[in-house]
Amino acid sequence: MWKLQALVVHILLMGAILNTYFQHTLLPNLVPQKTMRELGLEPPADRLVVFVTDGLRAATFLANNGSDVPDLKDIYRQQGRIGISRTCAPTMTRPGHIAIFAGFHEDPAASLMHLCYNPGDFDTVFNRSRNMIGWAHSYIVGYFVKLSHGGAPLRFDSYMERDLPEKLTCDKWAFDKVENFLRNVDNVREWRNYKPAVFFVYLADMDIAAHRFKPLSKKFFAKLQYTQRGIRNTYELFERVFNDSRTAYLMTSDHGMNNEGAHGSGSPLEVETPLFMWGAGVKRDEIDAEANFPEKPNISQVDQTQLAPLMSSLIGLPPPKNNLALMPVGYLNVSDEYQAVALHLNVLQLLSQAEILIGRHEKAIFYKWLPKFKELHIGVIDQYAAQFDILKSEGNLTDAMEFCKEYGKLAKKCLTYYNQYYQTPLIVANSMSYMIWFYCLLLQLTRLSKKEKMQRRGFMTVSTLILAMIGILLIAMMELQKVPHIAAFYLILPVGMLIMAQAERPVRGYWIFHPLWNFGFILVPAVLIMSMTFIIRHLWVLYGISVLLNNRRALRKPSIKLFIWLSLALIVTAILFMEQRTIKGLKTIPVKDYHVLYVSMVLAIIRPLILGHRHDPRVWTFNSLTLVVGAFGVYQYKFYESVSSYVYVVTWSFLFFAFLSIVYFAKSLPEARKRLELITINMITVLSLLTNSWGCLNFQIAITEFIFGLQIYEETKETKEIEDAKDEHTSLQNLKGFYRYGYMILLYFYVSFFLAGHWISSFLFKPTTARLFYPHFSLYIAGSLVLLKIFIPSVIFICALYAMVPFVRKNARSILISIFMISNAMGLYQYYFIRNRGSWRKIRMFLDQILLTHAVNFMLLLGISLAKIFLANTTMERPGQKRARTTRSNLAAAETEP
Repeated sequence: MWKLQALVVHILLMGAILNTYFQHTLLPNLVPQKTMRELGLEPPADRLVVFVTDGLRAATFLANNGSDVPDLKDIYRQQGRIGISRTCAPTMTRPGHIAIFAGFHEDPAASLMHLCYNPGDFDTVFNRSRNMIGWAHSYIVGYFVKLSHGGAPLRFDSYMERDLPEKLTCDKWAFDKVENFLRNVDNVREWRNYKPAVFFVYLADMDIAAHRFKPLSKKFFAKLQYTQRGIRNTYELFERVFNDSRTAYLMTSDHGMNNEGAHGSGSPLEVETPLFMWGAGVKRDEIDAEANFPEKPNISQVDQTQLAPLMSSLIGLPPPKNNLALMPVGYLNVSDEYQAVALHLNVLQLLSQAEILIGRHEKAIFYKWLPKFKELHIGVIDQYAAQFDILKSEGNLTDAMEFCKEYGKLAKKCLTYYNQYYQTPLIVANSMSYMIWFYCLLLQLTRLSKKEKMQRRGFMTVSTLILAMIGILLIAMMELQKVPHIAAFYLILPVGMLIMAQAERPVRGYWIFHPLWNFGFILVPAVLIMSMTFIIRHLWVLYGISVLLNNRRALRKPSIKLFIWLSLALIVTAILFMEQRTIKGLKTIPVKDYHVLYVSMVLAIIRPLILGHRHDPRVWTFNSLTLVVGAFGVYQYKFYESVSSYVYVVTWSFLFFAFLSIVYFAKSLPEARKRLELITINMITVLSLLTNSWGCLNFQIAITEFIFGLQIYEETKETKEIEDAKDEHTSLQNLKGFYRYGYMILLYFYVSFFLAGHWISSFLFKPTTARLFYPHFSLYIAGSLVLLKIFIPSVIFICALYAMVPFVRKNARSILISIFMISNAMGLYQYYFIRNRGSWRKIRMFLDQILLTHAVNFMLLLGISLAKIFLANTTMERPGQKRARTTRSNLAAAETEP
């Protein structure tokens, strides 16, 4: 029951973090504004063609007076205007496309899914046009095709890069598809009657070429020449086909690229993208006689989100319903009246969103006594349209536009204010939930550390009844206040946690023994692991000092085993230093990744032979065959980028065999040490199938060091007579033992995490992890297998402790509680420093760190449960004893309560 309690609480605490910083901010049930034609104004263009050159930065487009884009420069000599569209970090493909076509920066909740998948439903320029067709990569199509379309489905023609006959031919595919479409007379006849219409041409080769060759390479500029020429040819084809001067064109990028061919952060090269508009309705900026490209100090700049209302106004549409940007003034070749009305529709759309949020708060019963955005309320919003009409009717169009801008800015501030309205109360409430959970765990740990187990108060007490009544009252108040249900749940959660803690209190005696010792045992390990792992990144120092202190008695008695153990510990320390303190880690060593993997696969079989392990012939056969097949699969993937189907059959079959065989051979392996050897060889084989390079080799070194270290520690303990005299441990001695082994398990978890070669902010999305298990990339399969890869070393470490240390086997629950408290202290610290805006890498770094500090609780809870199952009914052989002492699984009964 206590495991279920811990599981539920940690799920709730993780949800509290996500609810505080990563809430969905998209508003439902919005109504689109009227079109310009419905208001009696003819738009300057009937159709819009948008070219999105993925990854092309403004610096490249503007360099050398446009000499790198000569065909586009020829167009600029005749018409159009050039500017810079500024995106914001994270500079990624999906946030860029959402900003361009929906008019808002990516919802923070999208960070949870690597900024690749929809966090909710939203409106776009495509949906507003009702007539749209696009040619794009399947990933891009996935951003839009499943959105609500109101009965006018979006039309896309898509591709996957692997389906193209040659590499770097994505742009050729798009240009060819557009040409084939426009050369079809029936298509042209159909789309000539659609007003307005949007054509979307996605060009991926700039991004791919920048990643492969770097943006300053000759190969990149050769590909740029082809792409910019294709844009000009496509433009001329549109003009010949429709031939009515009613088509507008826009070329931009979703994000830029730094000189290393990377993006995601907020450097100027990544943030600044080109904006080139020409055709119908585009107002030409002042140019010199030779129509030179404008230089950066003199160039006009817009926010990337402003392109959505700008494109909408160009073809007479209202902005997308979820748009959060104001249309830039001066870009359209239209009358002042048209521009003022377009801006007016933009502001009405922003005010409609603000009105929804204000209305939610004004309907609340305690609205008058709570903080509010005083500059904008329902009454002010109701007066806006009438005041605009007065200014417009009087001909004060300049004043009308300034009036619109003022209200638009107020609406944006109001939306930001109310979207973050409950953030501070949630931080306070969730902090209280953490502290009460600490209190509850300390009550449990105090009871388990004492020889006489005290009876708990339980839930049927006056104090829990009073707390329950307070909770019911708070629920009613939250409902009257119209607090969102998820936020209300977490605001009330501390009361439920306090009820649980009250039930854990003992009937008599001390509630918590040694509070200062507990505080130190929690805080010191948490600070050390947190700082050395995530902040100053010197985990190798912490690991080296910890293992030497743990086996300090063994240093007095030199032996061959001690020398071997010290050598292994030194190697692990060096690997950690390489992974944390160098840019490329172990990849700086000039050895091919798959060669290292082959060596680790061979070592997976040789290692148990060297250590003298004995296994059933079937175990040797299945492991050896799987490693051979896995090595062949790695070869196929490396050189042919495909793996035979029988490899998948073997790898999945062994994955099940690795776990089920432990139970199957249980009766023939009554000794814990023998069972541990079976667990180790199976799990290492699984790791070999899941790693890409050094990971499996590193794991084997660390696992061997850990087991050698345990053996040396047990052998150098005090004599049996002295130890037996100390069997009656005091509560403080028990407490020290709980935290000691809890710290050891946590330390080796983080050590194994970095030994695997993972780096915080991207470890969950390495598709090659599943290369021997699944032919195509799948987020869920690849993510699950990477989590398994991270989890397996901890299972081996826990099983080794459970098999070799009686104290761990007897006190598994208490040790796990100490792990929870240390890890939760780390999680609580990180809770206050999460960022949900800015550099993609920093967003992912903070998010992954706090998710990792919570995921470790689930993994180790499962790991201890599996250790009990794998090593049930085994005997333990103590070093120095000739006879084995039976320690059955019923020893764990001491952990449970009567």
